[in-house]
Amino acid sequence: MTDPTAADPTPTQPTKITRARATTSDIPKRAPRARPPAPANAAPAVPDLPVQAPAALRQPPVRPDRIEIREGGADHVEADRVSVTQGGITSVDADKVDVRMGGIVYAHGDEISVKLGGVTLARAEHLTIERGGVGAAFTREASLTQAYARSVLAQEVRVHQSLIGTVVTAHASFDRPSGVLMLIAGRVDGPVKALLDWRGALAFGAAFGVVWGLIRRR
Repeated sequence: MTDPTAADPTPTQPTKITRARATTSDIPKRAPRARPPAPANAAPAVPDLPVQAPAALRQPPVRPDRIEIREGGADHVEADRVSVTQGGITSVDADKVDVRMGGIVYAHGDEISVKLGGVTLARAEHLTIERGGVGAAFTREASLTQAYARSVLAQEVRVHQSLIGTVVTAHASFDRPSGVLMLIAGRVDGPVKALLDWRGALAFGAAFGVVWGLIRRR
């Protein structure tokens, strides 16, 4: 007798699994949802702008009223009044320059006073040298007392016991005996003989006016 629960000897077919293929639907895509409008009282959006640093304000240099140099030195000094005591400066531009036991290479000012010191090149309205020296001086009035000067070009020169190499002036006055290597002057007072006579003085007047005009323009 055959057992009905026994397995069917006939082999079964294997199950086939087919992968599904996705296809594009003909239904159009949904449009993107619109953003809600901004409130009426909202501030408008401002695009980000590059932040620039504020430009530095340029102010003209301030000229001090007075500068004093004692036992020191400086390259260039500008002030209304400059005082140098036992020191030295390369160049000075001031209304009034006072030198005591010091030296300046180039000095430009209305009044320049030197005592026990020296100036290589001086341009001034009034120049006073006392027991000091000056290399070259271009000035309207020059006064030298027990001093030395290599060259002096001025409208008026007063000399007192001093030694000068070359003097070109309209009027020179000598209070005490002094030494002058070359003197060209329109008028001379004192115990010094002028190099040129009155004829040469006329020619000097014209030449002096031209030279002085060129100096004043600089």
